[in-house]
Amino acid sequence: MNMIIQIMGNVRFQITLDPSTWIFDDRKEELDKVLANDADQEQIEFSDSREWSRQIIEGTTKPPTLKSEKKFKKQELLDGTFVICLKPFLEYTEPERGEDAMITFTHDDSTTILPYNQRHKFHAHFSKDGKRLYDDGFIDILVIDGGKIENRLEHVTGISFE
Repeated sequence: MNMIIQIMGNVRFQITLDPSTWIFDDRKEELDKVLANDADQEQIEFSDSREWSRQIIEGTTKPPTLKSEKKFKKQELLDGTFVICLKPFLEYTEPERGEDAMITFTHDDSTTILPYNQRHKFHAHFSKDGKRLYDDGFIDILVIDGGKIENRLEHVTGISFE
């Protein structure tokens, strides 16, 4: 059973996260590379017009998948440990308080409040060794700065803006 996480609270747009789809999302990164401060900066270039046309067609899709199709072999997707930065998802909500907003993460019968202005550090850890982290589909939030995990929020089930 896949569970979704709704981002709610004092936002202009409430959105829903479905971690089961992130394995196909180009914005995901291998955890080891994020910790090594080696984020993917690869530019996609094509030598024939068929691939260029495909880029135009798929370039407007969300989530983007073309880069993942090119970069990751099927076996890597089945064995990999992946995270995805939450920054774009959090920005999509357009918090009413802007940069001063606070985000409450509900996890393991507890809550942790973190500042929205640190959103670039928040990564959803959704896959380990090619499998979901939890049978129920929920995620861990890793606060990563300079290649180091500063905080791990285990089994996050809710995200809310204050």
